[in-house]
Amino acid sequence: MNYLVIDGARVVSVHRTLASARSSEQQGLGSSTEPGPLLDGKPAWWSRARRNDGVAELGILRSDATELGFRFELRACQAPAGSCRHSACGTYTTWAVSRCYELLSKLAAFVPLSWIWVGKRSDDPRGDAPQFLAEGWALIDRLTAEMQESLRVVELLPADTRTLDERAQAAHALVVRFLAGHFGPAPGPESVVVRPVLHGQDLHLRLDPFSALPICGAVLSGRGTDATGAELNAHTCDQCFGRAPIDPPPVLTAAEYEAWTAYIHQSGS
Repeated sequence: MNYLVIDGARVVSVHRTLASARSSEQQGLGSSTEPGPLLDGKPAWWSRARRNDGVAELGILRSDATELGFRFELRACQAPAGSCRHSACGTYTTWAVSRCYELLSKLAAFVPLSWIWVGKRSDDPRGDAPQFLAEGWALIDRLTAEMQESLRVVELLPADTRTLDERAQAAHALVVRFLAGHFGPAPGPESVVVRPVLHGQDLHLRLDPFSALPICGAVLSGRGTDATGAELNAHTCDQCFGRAPIDPPPVLTAAEYEAWTAYIHQSGS
C-alpha cells in the first residue's frame, strides 16, 4: 500500500509512509488533516482546505481506497504543443481506467505528458481483467529492459543499436497500441472508413466516423472538403500516408489501424 498526494484530482507524488506524504504536502499544497472514513481501521484518505474558497478537497489517498469506489485514470494531454502548462490540464484523453495504480503509473512513464488521476467513478472491468493486467506487466518488463543500457565489450556493437530516444519513441507507440487494444471502441470490420480530406492543396486521411481530425493529428483551420484521393496537384500528407512517423503516435484500435494500413498500401504510398 502507498500514500498518494493529490492536487486537483491528479496524483503528484507517491510515498511509502503517511509521514513522507505529509512532508511532501508542506512544500506548497497545504496540509491534509481531515480524515476520511476508516478502511481496515485507518482513514482511507485525508482532506485539505482548498486554497481559494476553503472547501475541503482530497489531499492524501491510500492506494487501496479502491475498495471504497476510487478508480485511477491514465490521461494524456491532447492540447497543441506549447499551449498548455500541464497543470490540471482540461484537454486530455483518458486512455485507461483501473484499480491498479502501480500498473497505470508504470505505463504512463512511457507516455510523454501523461498523468494518473483519481476519483470516485463507475467501474470499468476492462482495466481489472486478468488478461489486461498480465499483458500490461509483461509489456512493462519488456520495455524497462529495452530502455536500459547493458554492459558490453567496447569493441562489440550493442545488441540493440537504437538510440535511447528511438527506444523511447518505440516504447511510446507500443503502449499506445496496447491501451487502444484494450480500451478502444470495438467497431465491426466494415464500420471503419478511411476518407481523404482536401485542405487547400494538402490531402489528408481521416478515419470515419471516429475522428474529426486527420490521422496525422494536424488541426486544420476552416473546413476540409471530402476528396477522392486522386486530386491533381494535391500534396499528400507524409504522415497520413505512412511515409513519415507521427509524433505522438495516433491512438488507433486494431480495426482502425488495419483500415488505415490497407488504404495506404492500396494507394501505393
